[in-house]
Amino acid sequence: MSDRGYIWFAFGKKYLEASEHLAASIKKFNKHNKICVITDSHWLQLPNAIKNVDHVELFEGVANGKFDREWQIFNLTPFTHNIKLEADMVFTQSTDWWWNHLHQWDMVHSYDCRNYKDDIVGDTTYRKLFKQNNLPNVYSALTYFRKSVFAEKFYNISKSIVKNWTAVRDTCLINCFDTEPTTDVVYALANKILDPLQQKTIDYEWFKFVHNKNNVNGLGPFYKNNDFLQTYKHGDAIYLGGYKQSRVLHYHEKDTMEKLNAGIL
Repeated sequence: MSDRGYIWFAFGKKYLEASEHLAASIKKFNKHNKICVITDSHWLQLPNAIKNVDHVELFEGVANGKFDREWQIFNLTPFTHNIKLEADMVFTQSTDWWWNHLHQWDMVHSYDCRNYKDDIVGDTTYRKLFKQNNLPNVYSALTYFRKSVFAEKFYNISKSIVKNWTAVRDTCLINCFDTEPTTDVVYALANKILDPLQQKTIDYEWFKFVHNKNNVNGLGPFYKNNDFLQTYKHGDAIYLGGYKQSRVLHYHEKDTMEKLNAGIL
C-alpha cells in the first residue's frame, strides 16, 4: 500500500477526459503526486485520460445507481492517506504542505465552499435541505481520510444510508424528496451520526475549494459562468472574473479545461 495519494471516480467520457486535466495539474504542482482513478473498462477507449495516473482501479458495479459506489472508496484505495476529489476539478498551486496537517487525523471534511472571489458562500440555493435538517455543511468533493477504524466506520455508515435510502429519507429528513441520495447528503448524515454535537469538527480554512456554479457566484440561472466571468488562462494561472484562482477549482462545466487550453474562453 502506498503512503499517500489523490483518488477520485471517473465514469463516462466527460469525466475521463476531465481526469486528464486534474491528473496533469496535480503532477505539475505537487511532489507528492500519486494518483488513483476508479473507473470501468471504458477507460481503455481513452488511454490519454489516465496517462498521468499511477493506479487504475476497475469497478464495474454501478448497476444500482451512480451513488451506490462512493462509499466503496475505502476498500478500493491503494493509499494509506487519501485526498478524495471530483474528476472535474483542477489544482492551481502546490498542496504538498497539506499532508503535514492532514495525516494526524482519521478524517477531515471540507466545510462550506468559496466563490470565484474567494468569499465564503452565503447563498443556500443548493443547500436548503442541509439548512432545514441542521446538517453539517460538508462538501464530499474534497475529503481527506486515513485507512483507519474511524474512516471505515464512516464509510460503513454511508453504505447503510445508501442501501436504506428510502427509509432514511422518510424517517430522518424533512422536505427531502430525492429518489437517490447525493454524496454530500450521505456524508453529512454519516458525519452527524458519528459526531451528533459536532464537537470533533476539523475545519481548516485552507481545505476548501472554489465551486464554480451560478448561484455560488451570485449569477442567475440564465448566465453561463465561464462566459459571464470571462474565464481565461495566463501561463499556469486561471482567472475567473478577473480573480486569480489559488484554491482547487471545481469548474463544474465539463468543457472548461478544453476551452481554456484551446484559448476559446
